[in-house]
Amino acid sequence: MTRNEYSVFLDMLKEAEKQGKDLDAIIKEHENENVYIYNDACFKKIFASEKNIALTTDLVNAALNLEGANRIENPKLVNPFIPGEVGYRNSEPDLLLIHDRGDDRPRDRISIEIQHKDRTLFKNRVILYVARHTSNMVKKNEPPILENLNLLAFQFFNAFPWKVSHQYRHTVQLRNQDMQLYFDKQVITVVEVQKFHDHSDVFVDDHSRLAQWLRAIDALNHEADFSEFAEDPVFRVLQNEAKLCNFSSRYLMTEEMKMIDTALEVFNKQEEIARNFLKDGVSEEKVARNTGVPLYMVREMKEKMK
Repeated sequence: MTRNEYSVFLDMLKEAEKQGKDLDAIIKEHENENVYIYNDACFKKIFASEKNIALTTDLVNAALNLEGANRIENPKLVNPFIPGEVGYRNSEPDLLLIHDRGDDRPRDRISIEIQHKDRTLFKNRVILYVARHTSNMVKKNEPPILENLNLLAFQFFNAFPWKVSHQYRHTVQLRNQDMQLYFDKQVITVVEVQKFHDHSDVFVDDHSRLAQWLRAIDALNHEADFSEFAEDPVFRVLQNEAKLCNFSSRYLMTEEMKMIDTALEVFNKQEEIARNFLKDGVSEEKVARNTGVPLYMVREMKEKMK
């Protein structure tokens, strides 16, 4: 399901619950459909599972562009999904992994975030997460010997607008004014998912593992032809795990799931209001200020309307 379709499906379950209907019977009717994989709770159930650790490892290596001896091989889940427990929302990452490389090499810490909505404070939150992870590496009264930290964010808005960068994967590190690397143990990796799909014609010849992952997930979200990925054992696991039959009605109806997709409905309404303002000739800045829709999105709306 796409995010909109998934939101509609959850609304249907919510209404059925009010009417006292059998939610499990409804899910049974849709058991061969796919969930929206990028939903925070769906993502956690699929990728924060011990049985799917090979799936998660492949995604991490693809997103971080790790090859050869630098690859993550046998990571451990710090916050795994526990069957029978509902999801919850707090300030912790969606998924957290640690990886011991052995010898005297620093341990890897990989934090994964899914972010759908552009919020002015999101960059602040990313830096805050980096600081939290860093502080947690050092024990009291011990020297600050830090681990390798990779904070990986899958975003559905542009961290770097198309006019500025035609890349959809970005690595951010501390550098000086001459762009010389100052500290190599903290890396923020931003994957602009929506940019990749919006400009698919530009990336048509991109056959990287990350590009394959983004296309495979998109095919499942859109219930599209999956044949080009079906021979890949990793993507076959993903295809099976994304089926709605793997998700109980209790898990689907948690407050976390409803809050996430209610937020989408609210934002869609604000976008419609923004379009109407633009049709009435209201300036882009005023539209952004009064609707909460980011200025760059307002400008993109205006261009499309032309």
